[in-house]
Amino acid sequence: MKSFNKATYLKSEQRYLSLIFFLFGIAIMSLAPRTPDLKANLNINNGTFGSLLGSASIGSIIMLLIGGQIVHRIGSKRSLQIGSTAVAIVYTGLVHTSSPVLFLILNILAGASISIYHIATSGHSLHRQDEVGAVIVPKLHGAWAVGAMSTSAIAFLISNLVSIATHITILMLVVWLLTQICINKLAPTFAENPTSDDDYQATSITQFKFKINWFLSLGFFCATVLEFTIADWATLFGKEELGMNSSVATLCYLTCLIGLIVGRYSIGWALNHQSEQFWIKTGGLVGGIGFTAMATSSLLLVDSSRNLAFALAFIGFFLAGLGCSALAPIFFSIAGRFSNGKNALAVAQLSFINAVIMFISRLVLAWIVELTSITIAFVIASCAMLSLVYFGRIGASSRANI
Repeated sequence: MKSFNKATYLKSEQRYLSLIFFLFGIAIMSLAPRTPDLKANLNINNGTFGSLLGSASIGSIIMLLIGGQIVHRIGSKRSLQIGSTAVAIVYTGLVHTSSPVLFLILNILAGASISIYHIATSGHSLHRQDEVGAVIVPKLHGAWAVGAMSTSAIAFLISNLVSIATHITILMLVVWLLTQICINKLAPTFAENPTSDDDYQATSITQFKFKINWFLSLGFFCATVLEFTIADWATLFGKEELGMNSSVATLCYLTCLIGLIVGRYSIGWALNHQSEQFWIKTGGLVGGIGFTAMATSSLLLVDSSRNLAFALAFIGFFLAGLGCSALAPIFFSIAGRFSNGKNALAVAQLSFINAVIMFISRLVLAWIVELTSITIAFVIASCAMLSLVYFGRIGASSRANI
């Protein structure tokens, strides 16, 4: 990209930017399929474990208040380098500790690291989408989902053979090295003087008070809560409630990610046939009703027909992923339109409100799991997703608006 023209989207840029999202997905979702091992390391109950997992939102909330300003000041390139390095270090620490207190501290730092990475990647990709005048963000989200699926596939293959400490340590090192290579390859696409780009200036703490679109924010929460809940509890659901072994239990989350990938790579096609409103509402119905029906059926049948129960559970997780797939990209695009092109502001603000609500909901759901079951937590998250039938009106009513 030595003769880089900001109005063109070269194949080389597409490849390396997709790899950035792919590697991001591998890194930050690497622990999801191995939650039983994390819990065993800490030797705690489900309520405490879920609360510790939710503590990452504290770091996200803090970073989303200041992360936009950091990215605006030092640029997306430097922010990506810092974020990816921090993720690699902190995730390695998470799998080497048996102390709940140290895990809490590290997980808060993990949330902060992920958030600055997220703001930098999303802000930069939305910026480039505006510059080239073509839809590129949905496929990048698809690359992220492929990365997340890949990390689950790795866990499926090695979880019975390799300790979580060895697995994550080696994975983080490889992913970090590849990420630095991709960032350097993309160097010409980053703004030379990010502080001069006022259209993408990030928000300040005081601006959050006055520019919150609550209807959009609550809709986005309902669109993402099931995805977060599944990431936290899918593998434990398979192992503890359906009696799967460690390797097979990882397939619960893996099938969800397959649904995410299928949906995210089909968004462009889908929006040429129906509107944002239609797909938001349809996603809520497919994810909410489909997942709940399959998950509860699997529990009812597990004692009498184990294989059928497992199959129904996997179908349910696939439907959940499919229902969730288009929602985050669509909501980010809607937020970008509402912010008059200030995409870093839109991403940071929408993500901040979601992190606050998600932190509270993850804590509540963790103790619901402890007092009742993982299934009940899934049903509650599915009901929230069903409310997208109401919140779907936030989207455009005409076709191809993403």
